Amino acid sequence: MNRKPTQPIWISHRGLCQNADENTLASFNEAVKAKFHYLETDLRTTKDNHIVLCHDQTLNRTGSLEIDVTTKTRAELGEITLAKGSPLLFLDQFIAQFGQLGHVFDIKIESGFKVIELLGEFDIDLNKTIFLCWSTQQQQALLERYPDANCFAREDECTRAGFSVLLRLPFLGGIQATKTYSVTPFFKGIPVLKQSLVSRYHRYGAKVLAYLPESMEEAQMALDTDVDYVLSNHDFKLI
Repeated sequence: MNRKPTQPIWISHRGLCQNADENTLASFNEAVKAKFHYLETDLRTTKDNHIVLCHDQTLNRTGSLEIDVTTKTRAELGEITLAKGSPLLFLDQFIAQFGQLGHVFDIKIESGFKVIELLGEFDIDLNKTIFLCWSTQQQQALLERYPDANCFAREDECTRAGFSVLLRLPFLGGIQATKTYSVTPFFKGIPVLKQSLVSRYHRYGAKVLAYLPESMEEAQMALDTDVDYVLSNHDFKLI
């Protein structure tokens, strides 16, 4: 594939999960082998106030019974094996293993305030950490604890920004310089991730994340538009 002189930062979405359970030591090790720059993971709390890496509140999608992780203790969750053979991973284990890498912490809204409180127990390197919150209030709480935290734009912010950039009226979306906005390769079947669109974001001082390209063609589309980040479920041999 043709590669641009300046490559974006590649973020592994919950690790590489083709042969491993998502958000586990195995999936993140696969992403590290593929030379991803950042690892993205999801933060939730257990019944006894530990942070577990889990996208859904229940485990039925990942092959276990309908277990609500927020109602179980760390010890109870430690006895569970996911569909592809891995145990659940906890934030202290993740940091011990991958703390030297960049990471994106997706703070799930159901236990977001508690997660933000518990993060105070960790030595968070803000130079290597990007946060994603799903509510304005939780993001405000996070910024009160970490005033210099780098936060990706929330979903509602990305939607407003996208329409305002397409209409060439950036003030409608409240686009902020240095903030990163997600753009999908296609919207309702129409290609939107184009060089001209990304250039508009850059003109306003913002950054762009290509959100989950699912084919080699979509990945190449992201590279050709000079995006700043690519969040991906696949390595595409691009790194």
